[in-house]
Amino acid sequence: MKTIITTRIFLVGALLFYLTACEEEKIQETKTKTPDAELKALIKEHVDSLYTVYSRFDYDWIDFYEDPYTYIYPDSPIEVNRTDSLRQHWSGLYKKYNVKLLARGEPTIIASEDMAISYNSFNEIFINKQTQDTTKNVGTYIVAWRRQPDDSWKIAFETLHNN
Repeated sequence: MKTIITTRIFLVGALLFYLTACEEEKIQETKTKTPDAELKALIKEHVDSLYTVYSRFDYDWIDFYEDPYTYIYPDSPIEVNRTDSLRQHWSGLYKKYNVKLLARGEPTIIASEDMAISYNSFNEIFINKQTQDTTKNVGTYIVAWRRQPDDSWKIAFETLHNN
């Protein structure tokens, strides 16, 4: 009787090992590395889309962010923010200012399979709606993109450096 039980346990164990090995092989087959040039082109497309949407100066560009996301701005600590807070912040800016993106540089992209960094220059102005005074905002925008479970890419981290 012990021999039959031992044999059955061995057979079940061997079957589980075989099924697990087959599953690992499937996972390895499906996780083929995306070519670097393809990843860079994909991230560039996202950066270009972000700026196209941002240039309309509505709130749709906020959809490019993870919720929550991390940021650090000049003279401030690293913080985690929610997209609804970002929307509220920009609502105040849009009430007070007309914002115009004058130019942006071509992005430089450093890509890996699930994360990418993009950075580029920007040149924009904020025009006070009451006084028509302008504030120039020129610098470098640095973003970390993260691949989402649905294969889309969203901003996980952003920072900027003003010139």
